[in-house]
Amino acid sequence: MFWNDAARVTRQALVDGYLMPITTEAEVMTEQNVSYLGYIVTANASKKPIAETPQANPFLPYEPSMYVGEAGERHVCLLNKFPVLSPHLLICSKTFVSQSSRLCKVDFDAWLLGFDDSNVLGFYNSGPLAGASQPHRHMQVVKAEIPLESVINSGSLPFRHCLSLFSELKSADLYQCYLNALDSLALDDGEGECLPYNILLTARWMLVVPRTVNNIEGVFANALNYSGRFLVKRPEQLRWLRQYGIMRYLTECSVKK
Repeated sequence: MFWNDAARVTRQALVDGYLMPITTEAEVMTEQNVSYLGYIVTANASKKPIAETPQANPFLPYEPSMYVGEAGERHVCLLNKFPVLSPHLLICSKTFVSQSSRLCKVDFDAWLLGFDDSNVLGFYNSGPLAGASQPHRHMQVVKAEIPLESVINSGSLPFRHCLSLFSELKSADLYQCYLNALDSLALDDGEGECLPYNILLTARWMLVVPRTVNNIEGVFANALNYSGRFLVKRPEQLRWLRQYGIMRYLTECSVKK
C-alpha cells in the first residue's frame, strides 16, 4: 500500500536534497552459476549516523521529508534516507523498542502492509552482530530480484537456517513460523531478547539465519547479503570477496551446519 506514495516522496526528497543514495551501479559477481550483485558505497555513506544509544536516534523524531504513511497504530513507514535500493522503506515503531528484542505480531501486521507485489523483499537485522546500525525497531522493505532465491528454495544453503514456505502471507501464520524459527535455532533467551539473526521475507517464503560475526576482513554483512547483494567501501573489497568465496563468506558470518 506504500509504493505509490513512496515513489512520490522519493522524487521530492531527491529534488530537495534530503535523500542521499549510498551506492554505485551494481557489479555482477558469478560463483557456482549464481550471479551475485556487488555495490560500492558513495561519499554519502560517511554522513549516515550510527546510533550508539537510543538517545541518538534518527527515527525519534523522524524527518518529515522521509514520511511515507502510517503503518497501523504502532508503526510508521519512512523512506530510508541512505538507500541501497530506491525506494527503500523502513517500517518503524512509533515509540522506542529494542531492535534485538523478540518481534511481536503487530510488527508483522505493519511489515506486511508493504507486501502488495510479488517482487517485494523484506529484511530485518536483529542486533549489531546481524548488521543493525540503529537500536530502534525497524523492518525494511525494497523491491528487488533475489539472486540467491533458487539456492534458498533448493535447501542447499550450507549454514544453519530456518526456511518457511507460504502460498499466502498471513500475519498470524507468519508470526507463528517466526516463533518456531526462534525456537528451532535457539535464538530466544527466554526474557524477550534474542541472539543475533537476520530475516529475509518474500510473498513466498521467510528465511531466518543466525549470525555470529558482522564482518570478515572489514566486509560487513546484514540481511540483504543473504539475498545475494553486497555493499562494500572499496572496489578491492569486491575482488577480495570473489577470491575468498562468496558462499564461504556468508557461511562464516553465520553458523555452519
